[in-house]
Amino acid sequence: MYYKARELALNNNQTYHLAAILYRNGKPVRIATNSSKTHPSAYRTYPDGVSSAGLHAEMSVLRFAREGDDLEVIRFTKTGRVTMAKPCCYCQRMIKAKKIRRTRYTDWNGEWQELE
Repeated sequence: MYYKARELALNNNQTYHLAAILYRNGKPVRIATNSSKTHPSAYRTYPDGVSSAGLHAEMSVLRFAREGDDLEVIRFTKTGRVTMAKPCCYCQRMIKAKKIRRTRYTDWNGEWQELE
């Protein structure tokens, strides 16, 4: 699963190469990457007044989430090294709203951390 997530993330034509994997009952059901596509559920306004509706990998995959699902978020550098993928505050709100049971993300060292 991680090889597919890596391949998709590194070929997403975005600045950040993130992949989010949604699991249901321990089985992967959807993979998504960052995208310049927009979606109303992704609309947000930043403190400086700028707004965006571009889909983060987490936002994209969470459109298909059910309560109790699990989520993993992984980020790759251009060279394929695993690095920090902690979801932003907007994604964290969406994760909470979808009642995701467990969210894991990679830290700067490529180690898995759990979102509190």
